[in-house]
Amino acid sequence: MVDADNTQLNHKPSADTFLPLSRVRTIMKSSMDTGLITNEVLFLMTKCTELFVQHLAREAYMASCAKQSNDTLKYEHLSQLVNKRKNLEFLLQIVPEKIRVHEFQEMLRLNRSNASDDDDESCTESESDDE
Repeated sequence: MVDADNTQLNHKPSADTFLPLSRVRTIMKSSMDTGLITNEVLFLMTKCTELFVQHLAREAYMASCAKQSNDTLKYEHLSQLVNKRKNLEFLLQIVPEKIRVHEFQEMLRLNRSNASDDDDESCTESESDDE
């Protein structure tokens, strides 16, 4: 089993980051509201992102270990954590629960039938308003 605290001790704190600064800058620039990105801000955002990803992975791993004795962190563990935690709600569209194609097709069919039912009702209401 991996000890999260032990892995941090093996990596000595330094000014280096695991994520490439150029990629983080590109992502930051893709936002319409971003102006000038100084090197200090870029470094801070990169470190914050790394810490957040570590926290997310650690929480998902701990939650999965509580249920199973498996040492592998899987996508489903991350998506379950995101669905359970209110403070991770902003990640729901980024880390959705996986569903099978036939389940998705069934959802689409139901949405289409509900939409057509709503259209029929609105047409009936507008016809009665005209009279």
